[in-house]
Order: sequence, then structure tokens, then C-alpha cells
Amino acid sequence: MAIDYEKRLQNLSARRYDNELNESVLTKSFSSTSIPKNIKYLMESMVKIDKRYNNRTIEAARRVQKHLEDGYDLHFSRTYRTQGSVTTSTNIKVHSDFDLLTIINRYHYNGIGVPNDNPYNDSDPNSDIKKLRKQSEEIMDEIYDEVDKTGKKNIAIFNKSLNRKVDIVFCFWYNSKKYEETSDEYYRGIYLFDFTKNEKILDYPFAHIDQVNSKGDATNDGSRKAIRLLKTLKADNEDIELSSFHLTTIVHSIDNTKLYYRTGGEISIAKVVSNQLEKIILDSHYRKSIESPNGTEKPLKDDTVDDMKKIKADLDELIADVQKEFYLNYFQKGEIIYS
Repeated sequence: MAIDYEKRLQNLSARRYDNELNESVLTKSFSSTSIPKNIKYLMESMVKIDKRYNNRTIEAARRVQKHLEDGYDLHFSRTYRTQGSVTTSTNIKVHSDFDLLTIINRYHYNGIGVPNDNPYNDSDPNSDIKKLRKQSEEIMDEIYDEVDKTGKKNIAIFNKSLNRKVDIVFCFWYNSKKYEETSDEYYRGIYLFDFTKNEKILDYPFAHIDQVNSKGDATNDGSRKAIRLLKTLKADNEDIELSSFHLTTIVHSIDNTKLYYRTGGEISIAKVVSNQLEKIILDSHYRKSIESPNGTEKPLKDDTVDDMKKIKADLDELIADVQKEFYLNYFQKGEIIYS
């Protein structure tokens, strides 16, 4: 079925509209009637969300943190970090969800090879994190009208004044041997906690954020543009069930030299991504060898192949449609202008 670019541009515009500021994160070219809709869709899909919109998301998380700290009555201290696509500038929505990692800071778990010379015995960690969540729920209920307490690892609030959603994720510190040696938080992990199973889940979010941002900077935003493009295609095709983590991993596996962005290079980046998808789909051994950005997982398993085929088909149709136009002419004539 042919892509309905009119509908997709409407979807894209809605994702990038800020109700409070009454404005959209779109280029000046978006309203032009002389630029074909397929080119607009390609271009706008890859444009970053402006910092001032993302700052409102960060401000919503900062307010949540202050409310929590003002309200807690716990025997252990807390510290906070953030994660999510806003931290890597790969979000495609003005109102992107944002994770506030709420971490018990009185003690930590030791990684493999780290001696436990001073074991912590003053309280039960599982009981501590449950108290942390319970008090968080009570504090948020007093302040916000919309508090979602159904998450296995988090609760979520909606800040109506900023029109932003914040997920409060409860964690323990996990100190790897490399972190103990270097004190570099890149190597420090967290244990997420599944409250339905009483299980800890190890993650390295700071290494992930660092890797995605380093690649974005090294490619002059090219890798970020590729991630935004894939996220947009997924958002506009309900049949595609790949996660943002999958899409980011796919782009991260591409050589930096192929993703380096130069003005007018959107179509080239799209082709590079298509070629990589083909390689990943056809070569099972290669697919299963691809690591996540922080190097701790290999998420592109056999059950992702069908969805990768779907997103590749969508991408290839977009590429073919754009190539029918005199793509570069619009740059040369100055009709495509970034705001």
C-alpha cells in the first residue's frame, strides 16, 4: 500500500506540537507548498527536537525530584539520574516520556571481582526499595492528579502545567570492578527492581547514553538522524513492534563514516540504514553478533526479523518516492530551509 504522506505529515506535526507554547518543532520548509510531501516527511522525520522543548521535560523531572525529597521520611539517602531519548536527543515527540532514576544511595551491590569488605546489614534492601516506592506513591498522590501506579518497575506522573509525563524508576547502585577502579560512572550499573517478581534487573544506562551521544557527535548528528527516522517510521506504522532499543542498536551497528551528515545528506543516510537492515535480516550470524550500544546485550534475535522487514519495506518505499523528485534541487534553490 502506498504511503499516505498527507496523513503521516499530520501525525508528525501532532507529535511535535507543544500545547503550552502553542507552536510546533518544524522547519520553515514544512509549510511550503512547493516541496513534495515525501521529501518533507523524510526531512522532518530526522530533525531534532529543539532544546527549549526538551528543557521543559527536564524541568518536569526536576520538580518531581524536589517533591520527593521534600516528602520522604526514610532511613537512607537517595540520589537521582535521568535516562530516555531526551538525554540523547533522539526523541521524536515534544512530549516524550522521561525516566527519573531514583536510587538508594546508602549502599550498593558489588559486581563480579569486587571484594565485599564491608557488607551492609542494617536493613533489608528489598524492604527498603518497597518503602521507597510506597512513599513515592503517597507523595505523588498528594500533588498530581494523574499518578499511574501499575508499572512493574516504576510509577508515572503527568505534569499538567508542563504537559509532560515522568516515570519514577526505583533502583539500587551496582558497582562493577571497572567502576571501582576508575570511579567513572560510565562503568557503573543500576539494579532496576521488578516489584511483581521481587527480582533485580541489571542495566548500564550511563554507558548507553554516553555511547549514543558519542556516536551522534562523531557523525555530525547523522546517527541521531537515522534513529529519529526509524522511530518515526515505527510511530506511523502500527504493525511494527520493534522497540526504540532495537532501532538504536541497529543504527549503532553502522560504521560512523557511513553515517556522517552533510547538508542534503538525509537520503544518503536513509539508504545506509536500508542497506544495514538488509544485511542484518539476511545474515543470521551477523545479526546475533550485534551488541547494544553499551555492549551488554545482543537484542536482534530471530523474533525481530519480521518487524525489521516491515520497517525496511516502509523505508525503501520512502527512499524510492524521494528519489523520483529532484531532491537536491530543493537545497540548491534554497527552498529547503531549517529554522
